Amino acid sequence: MVERNLQCRSLISGAIFSAVVGFAAVPAQADMSLYDANGLKIDAAVTAGLTGFVSPGAQFGAGSWTNNQNATQRRISGRPAWTEWFITPELKASFETESAGTFYGDVSGQVSATGGDGDPSLISTTYGRPVLLGVENLYGGWKSGKTLDGLGLDENALDLSGGRQSFKVADGFLISNGTSNQGQRGMFWTQSRTAFAQTGLLKAATGPVRADVFYLQNNSANGLMPTAIPDSAKTKVIGGNIEWFENADAEEGKPAKDGASNFADRKWYAGLTYFNVIDANTSGNLGFGNPGVTNVTSTNTLTSNRDGMNVYSAHVGGNMLPFLPDFSLYGNYVYENNSKVNRKVDANAWYIEPGYQLSDVMWTPKLSYRYAHFSGDKSPTDNKKKAYDPFFYNAITRGFGTWFIGEIVGNYVISNSNVNIHQLVFSVNPRDDLKLSVLGYTYNYDAKGQNVGVTSDNLAREIDFTAEWTINEHVSLSGAFAAAKSGTGYRQYLNLNADAGNNWNGADSTWLLAETSLVVKF
Repeated sequence: MVERNLQCRSLISGAIFSAVVGFAAVPAQADMSLYDANGLKIDAAVTAGLTGFVSPGAQFGAGSWTNNQNATQRRISGRPAWTEWFITPELKASFETESAGTFYGDVSGQVSATGGDGDPSLISTTYGRPVLLGVENLYGGWKSGKTLDGLGLDENALDLSGGRQSFKVADGFLISNGTSNQGQRGMFWTQSRTAFAQTGLLKAATGPVRADVFYLQNNSANGLMPTAIPDSAKTKVIGGNIEWFENADAEEGKPAKDGASNFADRKWYAGLTYFNVIDANTSGNLGFGNPGVTNVTSTNTLTSNRDGMNVYSAHVGGNMLPFLPDFSLYGNYVYENNSKVNRKVDANAWYIEPGYQLSDVMWTPKLSYRYAHFSGDKSPTDNKKKAYDPFFYNAITRGFGTWFIGEIVGNYVISNSNVNIHQLVFSVNPRDDLKLSVLGYTYNYDAKGQNVGVTSDNLAREIDFTAEWTINEHVSLSGAFAAAKSGTGYRQYLNLNADAGNNWNGADSTWLLAETSLVVKF
């Protein structure tokens, strides 16, 4: 286990530098070739990451606490310091044929650990220095190659796969992470595990249109030891996604862009998604409205009542206006509905994010604004859940603020439900491999009445300073410094939920956070 002196001294000293957000944003490069002949190709890859954190004034002075399940709850620290590290070896194979397309497979494992005090959530989800060794990817598939040329379709127009793997729609607002990184898994900030436990995927693309038909089951244990933090509800969904897109412009000396397969290669996109929850755990606190269960807790309102739910989504992103090449627009709308008796749901979320970059100005400054809405439940004691369920969101696509919105509040206070957020971002690029940003946030409860006794919707405000540095094609460094102040509503929430012996009252200190992350991939 990494010792605290490394956490607080060596790592945090570099917190003003960064390259990409965590594991999934490592710049693409060739894997290590082990064999390549007669159509058979075998590659290997190893990804490793180490992140250090220190957070004075955690929970605005209330501090981070242990889970009180099977033990007396106690305060861990008002200034938690912790590390997260992982190592992921991976083996890939493909066999390309003349007339039957390409067959492929992937297997990877991961060892991960959280050291020190664990994350600074009010009830820490990674306290206890958890370590886990397990399988990440284990899947196989087939691509059509040139077998469908006679039908006028593109090469590899069909891609069929199944097994344990990651899957993402658009920029990950709704679907991108099949694993809840908490409890024994650790890695709460790094989010290094993203694979769904089971998948069945059919991807199709030709010209400017691509589509997905998917079956997904998340990787849920509903409470991993040693911390016994409740996991998200075990969920199985089946659905589809269709998108219209344009490839980004090709870069000199690099392969052509492939927006059909890679989100980052799309100049712009617009799409529709639908899925139905064919099965989900609704027992105990995962059943909003179950007899004897108090509805108003965040655990109940987050992933409960999924069984039978229908989810509809529309999304757009990138630059669709050729006469304004520096303008960008991202947005997503999600509506959730469940009409089953005792599992009624009527919830929604959406965001709109325009941005503009001055590409002809030194350091290419960019300014963007986002308003994000996640519905809350103004009547939490009735039999209909109106608080939005964020399902499978993650922070793997567009950098800081997507979709853990704020390095402090977005990670350790909210869960993308019952909150409205204003976000303003200004960034510059002093070098091609270095990006510096300032991000400002205000947070307000959408339904303050969801928390009994809370009379103010003022949740918090935050400012983050981040940097993103791509050292080379194998090494990246990321970091941030953040500060947040609690609002009246969150202070009321803490005061009203303080148990005997807890000292959550007051909670008006400035909450600071410094973090730095090094990721290496070969």
